[in-house]
Amino acid sequence: MVAKSDKSAGYRWKIDFNGRAKNSWHNPPSLANPVGYCDDFERVPDHEQEDNNAHLIVKRSWDIALVPLKQVPMNLFLMYMIGNTLSLFPIIMTVMMFKAPFSSLFSYKTTFQKLEGSHHIIQKMVFILSNFILIAMALYKCNAMGLLPIHPSDWIAFALPKTRMEYVVGGPILMS
Repeated sequence: MVAKSDKSAGYRWKIDFNGRAKNSWHNPPSLANPVGYCDDFERVPDHEQEDNNAHLIVKRSWDIALVPLKQVPMNLFLMYMIGNTLSLFPIIMTVMMFKAPFSSLFSYKTTFQKLEGSHHIIQKMVFILSNFILIAMALYKCNAMGLLPIHPSDWIAFALPKTRMEYVVGGPILMS
């Protein structure tokens, strides 16, 4: 295995590739097998691989179905941070809170196209319901910002808006 030429006879690291057999790569005669290596390994039966693949498909389907539900804490924090004022940043964030669930609801067939499993109907229902939860959160934010017309004064011109019965103010006592 070491080249037999005059110049390379003293170098052990130089290998003659012309004299090697095709199958001798994994087990050269000068090297021992590594610890734990076995030539005669047994194949895993096919039914165990199919069960494992089915389990992985179901797990992947559940991961996809729960993605919108994992966005709920982030959206709650975002709703807290942007406040209820009407300015550019809160309106853009509220529009984005609407856009993400609607776009995923309109593309749920392509989302679940490649994945199937024994629970695929339940997974689709969880996916759709969690997107509706995100839409409900965006609607609540719009209501808190005063963008939803829910009072009669929003629809009828002669109806007066609601007046507050009392005001609560903190801090120093106000003199009248």
